[in-house]
Amino acid sequence: MMRPYDGSWWPPVLIAVLAGLALAACGGASAAKSSASPSPGRGGAQARNGASGQLVQINAQTLILTGTGGDTTVTYTTSTTFSRTSAAVLADIVPGACLVATGQKDSAGVLTASTVRLSPKTASGCGAGQPGPNPGAGASPRPTPSDQPAQPAVAFVAGEVQSAKGTAITVVTAGPGTQSIIVPTTASVTKTSTASSADLRVGECLRANGQRDPAGEVQATSITISPAGPSGTCATGIGGRGPARPGANPGAAPPNN
Repeated sequence: MMRPYDGSWWPPVLIAVLAGLALAACGGASAAKSSASPSPGRGGAQARNGASGQLVQINAQTLILTGTGGDTTVTYTTSTTFSRTSAAVLADIVPGACLVATGQKDSAGVLTASTVRLSPKTASGCGAGQPGPNPGAGASPRPTPSDQPAQPAVAFVAGEVQSAKGTAITVVTAGPGTQSIIVPTTASVTKTSTASSADLRVGECLRANGQRDPAGEVQATSITISPAGPSGTCATGIGGRGPARPGANPGAAPPNN
């Protein structure tokens, strides 16, 4: 005589069906949660602060920069500071100038510079900040692929030029102390000078520092102007290399608005 079914056992087919229904329900809940999560706009570029690219339009205190990532709107105020970066030569490295140099140090600690950036000394002296972003605390250096030779670490020196004799430069650093630098003829030397909004020209390259608002516009606290390259383009840190638009002639005066 067959016993009445009391639920103490389940046919294998029924178990498989129920398990499949449970997995489908979990997957649907995960998908709903995923679709409800906000996604970064414009490929994550909105998370960055600042912008750089080629200046293609000036509308009063609103600027349009272009790069490979598209256009970026930059606004400035009367409190925004302006500076201009231009090419320099070895003879421009004189005592009293502020200097930041990058390159390689030899076993004696002498730095052979690959880049040198000059700027005028201010009332507070010469800043000794390291160029570029600093890694966060506890950050590890990026490993070198096993099939590539290890690259020597880039060193930098910042401070006030104490003496300049040919290619041999002595810099007073914030150490305190001095640092010897060799600036070969192959080094890239640039200088930064004070500028203003009147120096803005369509076709030149800009780097704007400041916060981005929710729409992605940059509220600039400082703007650095530099000339476009020989091909009329800008090699930029944010936004890539932006070609000039038709009518964006380097050196053109800004429109009157």
